[in-house]
Amino acid sequence: MTSEIFPSPMKYLLLLLSIITFPVGTVLAQGKISGKLQDLTTKQPVGYATAALLSGRDSSIVNSALVEGDGSFVLTPVAEGRYHLKISFVGYATRVMPNIQVTSANPNVDLGVIGLRSASTQLKAVEVVGQREQVEYALDRRVYNVGQDLSTVGGTAVDVMQNVPSVTVDQDGTVSMRGTSNITILIDGKPSALSGLGLDQIPASTIERVEVITNPSSKFDPSGTGGVLNIILKKEKQRGLNGVVSANAGMGNRYNTSVNLNYRLGKLNLFTNYDFRQDYRKGTGNVFRTNRPEGEAVTFQRQNSRNSNLNRNHNIRFGADYQLTEFQSLTGSVLYRNGMRENEGQTFYEFLNREGTLDSTSTRQSLGSETRDLWEYSLSYRKTFTQPGRELTADAVFNQEREPGQDAFSQRFLYPDGTPSLYQPTLLQRNQALEREREFSLQADYVQPIGEKGKWEAGYRSTFERSDVDVQASDLNPETGRYENNVGRTNHFVYDEWVHAVYGNYGNAIQKFSYQLGARLEQTNIITNQITQARRNTRDYLNLFPSLFLTYEFSEEQKVQTSYSRRIDRPGSRQLNPFLDISDLYNQRQGNPNLNPEFINSYEVNYLHFWKHATATAGVFYRQMNDVVQSVRQLLPAGEGNDRQITYTTFQNIGQGSSYGIELTGSATLTPWWRLNVNASGFRYTIDGSEQGLQSNSRLSWTSRLNSSFTLPHKTEVQLAVNYRSPTATVQGERSSFFMTSLSARKEILKGKGNVILRVQDLFNTMRFNSTSFGNEFEEVARYKPQSQIVYVGFSYRFGNTAQKKEREERDAETPTGPETEQY
Repeated sequence: MTSEIFPSPMKYLLLLLSIITFPVGTVLAQGKISGKLQDLTTKQPVGYATAALLSGRDSSIVNSALVEGDGSFVLTPVAEGRYHLKISFVGYATRVMPNIQVTSANPNVDLGVIGLRSASTQLKAVEVVGQREQVEYALDRRVYNVGQDLSTVGGTAVDVMQNVPSVTVDQDGTVSMRGTSNITILIDGKPSALSGLGLDQIPASTIERVEVITNPSSKFDPSGTGGVLNIILKKEKQRGLNGVVSANAGMGNRYNTSVNLNYRLGKLNLFTNYDFRQDYRKGTGNVFRTNRPEGEAVTFQRQNSRNSNLNRNHNIRFGADYQLTEFQSLTGSVLYRNGMRENEGQTFYEFLNREGTLDSTSTRQSLGSETRDLWEYSLSYRKTFTQPGRELTADAVFNQEREPGQDAFSQRFLYPDGTPSLYQPTLLQRNQALEREREFSLQADYVQPIGEKGKWEAGYRSTFERSDVDVQASDLNPETGRYENNVGRTNHFVYDEWVHAVYGNYGNAIQKFSYQLGARLEQTNIITNQITQARRNTRDYLNLFPSLFLTYEFSEEQKVQTSYSRRIDRPGSRQLNPFLDISDLYNQRQGNPNLNPEFINSYEVNYLHFWKHATATAGVFYRQMNDVVQSVRQLLPAGEGNDRQITYTTFQNIGQGSSYGIELTGSATLTPWWRLNVNASGFRYTIDGSEQGLQSNSRLSWTSRLNSSFTLPHKTEVQLAVNYRSPTATVQGERSSFFMTSLSARKEILKGKGNVILRVQDLFNTMRFNSTSFGNEFEEVARYKPQSQIVYVGFSYRFGNTAQKKEREERDAETPTGPETEQY
């Protein structure tokens, strides 16, 4: 059966082999660049600085070296071409030497003595330390450096995403980019069990930066119509034993503590981190629905609810890097997560007739708990070559998760005066659930430079995913006093997915014009098996995903890029499960096993301008979507044992949609003590549901963010973050606006080894999530207010080689981050 459903990957491996063996041309002769650093005032050698060789085309790093104690350095091998040399060292002004030419006639360039000028960064009582900008910009991505954001201290990845340009987060922690939640989340450039757990399970303290890639190339997995979020976790690079311990506490029973250790000796690097987190959240909501069933009288329904959730998680990760040879390295790691969740909720229903008079009421209480055990094993191999930029990487990741849980429900039916109903006895229900997930992936990538400016990339990836959800439901029989199995609520569903992919990209440059074109071929095989109902379904499809990038460089400070890519959003297991969930008598849900994947054609034009103390980008984008998947609600007649109308929700391919708009971002160092980051995006999101008999909807929406950081005397920093999102359209209504402000402060103590932090989330208590929905027979207004105004205090302490650490951070602040410097 397996061989019939899942084709052999051999044909993809053969295709990969043909791609990798694409003619790569003749490798040009290699040269070297050398020189010696000297203090301009004292004329003494300056040793142990960093010499970075940057491409003259896009300023990406192609080589680097640590300067010797006598001030001398040699960069080799260096291919023919035009370069810039950047010299940086703490206590000296950074020096850039532009337009260094390496040719076949002159392969060895001796720059002679290079003078460095001493730099003072003291301004009155304010000490200014070199820092990487909070937001950095490249044509194809934005890089958000989490370490510079005080508003995320003690928080999770959800708090981080609240401040990331182009990204929005709703009350359930669902992340959206430019109006769509269909995005791909990667960890260190690869799929991981961490990305599937929910962002609230990833501590902010473990994240170094987040890369926002709105229009990825064919190298990336095309899943997620909105683009890619790549979360880069922290990695220590200093020798010896280094570590950080931190503890934070927040109002309302919120605590977290973490320990990060790293030991580097010679070719071996060992690392481990542990994180404990307890988070308690409460919220209240209300819904008012007007029912207009055809041929019947208008009725009304009011629904008020309150809920609380307690989450407690232990996370431990340990691993090792080993430098096998000068050009080969191996990394392995193991992640274990143990967690528990307890939730409690109460919903009060009121049913009113057409005159608004109360007919009856009902109360529903729920109490649930679950535990979670997750293991993830990963192994990575990397090989570089004497030719700069040439690289081969291979990755294997396996994870498995087990999640048992139980829930209990109690529902009472009452008359308007509060007495129990004679016709509907109290309903008592139980659920015993076991969810098991398993995922395995193999990936290989190869990069081959061609000539001075060309580059060929190719790769193969294969993933297998299984999700097994088994829910055993029972109801209390009032006559026997025993719980009996309820077949209508029992649900055992298994989802299997295989994806095989090969890709190839080729890029080159002609003077100021550069291009990259590529394609990705993917074969998807899906089996859904609703065991309870004996319903089995298979879906197979082969798709091609091309991409094209065209860039023109006006100067080193100004660039413009046009790009196109095709992407896909595959329905998830919950969307495909045909089981009818009737746990809530008045709100029922069901998946659709016949859903097609959603496809998108994405177009972008981006302009980037650098100044001495500021950076700005401007972009326009257009996304055309086919077979858009949306949840659709409708009103159903009263069911057996229930005299009230039911809201039924399922998923459909509703037709076409589009989104177009403009996005502006910028950052500036206004003074030595004031840094500012701003982001604004306006777009129109249109959904055409006419093919399914639904109304079309369109709305102009916009978002804006402001992050302002102030460096004060006595090693103190204050940060203000403001986030606003206007109303946005859905297929059956709209989501209301969102506004939140956070204020944070940090003070260095213990000679710079410690930090004390104070953070106020949602300073003005304005975080709310409201929405309106409408259909042919109903109108609904929903409001939800989470507990969001929270004060946190925290402390962190760093030990080990802190001097090297501080020096590295200052060097990193001057090092550009971009696609050429990252490994995926």
